[in-house]
Amino acid sequence: MRGTKREKVEIIYFYSDLYESRKSLLPIARKLQRKRRDIRVHLINIEDPENENLTESYYVKSVPLVVFLTPSGEVASRKSIPLSDESTIERIADQVIRGDLPKPNVNDLKKKILESFKSVSRRNDLTQLIADQIENDILEADSEKEIFDAINFYISIINHTINDLEDYKRVLQKYMGVQNFII
Repeated sequence: MRGTKREKVEIIYFYSDLYESRKSLLPIARKLQRKRRDIRVHLINIEDPENENLTESYYVKSVPLVVFLTPSGEVASRKSIPLSDESTIERIADQVIRGDLPKPNVNDLKKKILESFKSVSRRNDLTQLIADQIENDILEADSEKEIFDAINFYISIINHTINDLEDYKRVLQKYMGVQNFII
């Protein structure tokens, strides 16, 4: 991957025309490509039915989303950032060009975790919402530490939520008598 001028990092920018217009994104994409001859930017509007297969292939659940591809077409990284975040885009593009991304061991770990999550029940909309966000954060992780931190963050949030609900339960029991509120 190193040394040849023909190799480019492909950047796929997923956006919604409900929030951003192609017209406003084109100057940003052109500026990035002029500044960095080693990247090529593709703008993909998720609202366009013709792009449905792409959005499904790259597991796009929210926008904006930047997907970085190696010159061979492998997903190197993905980040929920705007196209205007040039410093992050350049930093990740540099990592891809140096061969620091993707990290096969991290990608294998992400695949195993995400596959295992399929067996976890999602009994309500809140669980589904949290699960979707955990999966998205794992997909965006570029290191084992980032995966651990993402999962640990949600475990902490859920534990704090349970403690808060226990407090609500005590308040309700105080005013409603002994009730068996399930938490």
